[in-house]
Formats: sequence, structure tokens, C-alpha cells
Amino acid sequence: MVEDPFLIAPRPDHVPEALARDFDIYALDGLGDDLHLAWKTVQDEMPSMFWTPRYRGHWVATRGEQLKELQENFQDFSHRELFIPRGIIPFQVPVQMDPPQHTPYRRLFMPAFLPRAVAEVEKKARATAIRIIDSLSDRGECEFVSEFAAAMPIQAFLTMMDLPDRDHAYLRGLAIYMSKPNHPDSPAAWVELGDYINRWIAERRARPGEDLISRIVEGQVEDRPLTEQEVFAICMLLLGGGLDTVVSMTSFAAHFLANNPRQQAQLRDNPKLIDNAIEEIARRFGTTNTSRLVTRDREFGGVFLKAGDIVVGPNPLYGLDERINEDPLTVDFERRRPRHIAFGNGPHTCPGAVLARREIRIFLEEWMQRMPEFHVKPGTHPKVTTGLVNAMGELWLNWTPPVSGEEDRAEAAAA
Repeated sequence: MVEDPFLIAPRPDHVPEALARDFDIYALDGLGDDLHLAWKTVQDEMPSMFWTPRYRGHWVATRGEQLKELQENFQDFSHRELFIPRGIIPFQVPVQMDPPQHTPYRRLFMPAFLPRAVAEVEKKARATAIRIIDSLSDRGECEFVSEFAAAMPIQAFLTMMDLPDRDHAYLRGLAIYMSKPNHPDSPAAWVELGDYINRWIAERRARPGEDLISRIVEGQVEDRPLTEQEVFAICMLLLGGGLDTVVSMTSFAAHFLANNPRQQAQLRDNPKLIDNAIEEIARRFGTTNTSRLVTRDREFGGVFLKAGDIVVGPNPLYGLDERINEDPLTVDFERRRPRHIAFGNGPHTCPGAVLARREIRIFLEEWMQRMPEFHVKPGTHPKVTTGLVNAMGELWLNWTPPVSGEEDRAEAAAA
């Protein structure tokens, strides 16, 4: 009999009753318009380490010091169980492996994410962004997530894998459910993405190219070809990883800017702030909520953990911890050294971090310079959800379209 992954577990003997909370990471209370404020409330009102019976039982770490160690100390906190509930998502190679086993697999695809290598992808992403913005500007409104935030970075990632641009909307639709393991459509979405990837793996075996899928199909580890399952798992990881994180972070940033015209003007008037603004956005609007498997009995964050326990570390809480960043809820594009772990640390640092930062830069540069002051459309409210990725599902923006000829005159005057 297969154990129900959504089982409400009894409290183990080593968990103090005072640290047990009925907490559902996928149904966070008090979301409102600011999901990260809801996470901050968890950090402020819950113990720094607490246990919940949800999803067969697991710990939650809420403070920066513990969150950073969860990322870096793979000896005690293994990546083998990276998602809750356990076993709900197909095994991801190499992100669910620990050093030294995972290292040769990372070497296969890391060259595709180095700064020089992503330059061509960046060009495609920027051209896509400009085309979308120009098509939207005269409308005076848009649904930002589907029409811009999902289109630009997903199409850039499709470029890396030499997949059809037209597939971005289809893949984004799958990603919405894939990152929410408690949604009834989540298992089917993972299966459907798997079928999609298998079709393209077969295509690349027949007609290899210079793209990322071909690199994996033809790749070797430890002087042997990758197995069929390894090829599939790596391609699943790479494509799945490109579908939601930057989409969500960009959408949260757009929502903030829509409510803060002063910061919009700040970025338009002083583009030199954009480098720091990228880090501040990553700090304030972190996205991923992953878990770790405890490998040995030990004390951690003032509690006793047993080997086999699961600890969830909501990464956004590192940047929101006032012990790490002063006045953490305030977005300050001039903040000195915004500190965050949005892209990971240590040997498991996200390979796509360079590309992610460049995509956020493209949004800040092109949208700020090409769009007039924008706002959240009156009568609408953003739709936010928690999951493996904190996400914004819908965000309506509006602005006053330029009067016919006004934009040309402004460009002529600037010239």
C-alpha cells in the first residue's frame, strides 16, 4: 500500500509539543496583495524552528542563519529530498544529488550558463521584450504575467534548448501546476512535460544540433554515456527550472513598481541603480521554498533533529530577516549590499543565476524606458500563490498611452 503523501502525521517523540504548529506551506495564511509580507509574518510570529504535521510531517526553518546553513551544509542537509511531500515530483538530476556525485553532471551543462555563453540568449530575450512592449504600449493596459513576464524569459530559455517559440504559452500553463504539488492537476502537468521532453530528446538523437538538449543527449559522465533516465531527468530539470522563477520574481517587482511611482522614476532617471536594484529585487521578492533531508542526529537552530527528518527552508525569509538586512520590508534600490540567497549558495548554486539576473535587467531597462508611469489597474487585485515557487498568477497593469505623435516628438527632442 502506497503511503498518502498528504498524510497528517502524528507528532514524533523528539518534537516538543510547544514547537508543533498546523502550518501548510502551500496554503499560507494572509496572502493579500503582498505574499512576502505573509512570509515575514510567519518569520516574526513563529519559532525560528517549528514542526508541522502536514505532508507526513516536517520542520520549517525561518531565520537567515539556519536557511544559509541548509543551503551550504549538504553533508548534514542532503538535497535527496528537495520537495514536499516526498516523492511527489520526479527525481531531478543532478539537483537532488550531493557532491561529489552531482559534480560531473553539472559540468555537462554549466558552460551553457556562463556569461559569454548566455550573451546570444540575452539578445533574443531583449528583442522579445522590446517587441512585446512596443505591441502593448498603445493599449494602455496588459495582464503582465502572461503577456510579458512569462513570455520573455521562457522564450529565452527555449532559445537555449532550440525549442519552438510558440510553445512558451503551453509550457507556462504546465508550470503553473507543476510548482504546486497539492494541486490536483500537478501530477498530470509533470507527466505532460515529461512527454514533451521525451519527444524532443528523440528528435535530438535523430538530428543533434548545438543546443542544450543535444549537449545532454550526447553527454558523458565518468567516461560513459548518460543513461536514458539521466538524459530525461537532466532535461526535465533544465526546462522546468526555466519556466517559473524569473517569471515570478519579475512579476513581484512589477507589482511593487506599479504601486510606487517614485521608485519607477528613480530607475528611469538613474539607470546606474539597476545593478543594485536587481539584487534588491532578489532580496525582497525571493521565490523558492525547498526542503532538505537530515542525514544525522544533531542540534540545529535550538532544536534536536533526527536523521530522516525533513526541513523546509523558505529562501525568501533570508532576505526578509532583520538580523541580515536592516528594515527588510522596505525596497531600497540604494541599499548597501542587499543580502539574499535567492539563487542558492555553495555547490548547488543555481546554474541559471547569470541568465536570471540578465533577464531581470532587461525588464528594468526596457520596460522603464519604453513605458510611461504604470499602475495596478483599478478594480483588479494580483493573484498570488505559494508552492515550490512563490508565484504571481495574474497582475493587471494600466497606463496612459502616448498621444499619437507625442512619442516621436519626444524622441526627436532627445536626439
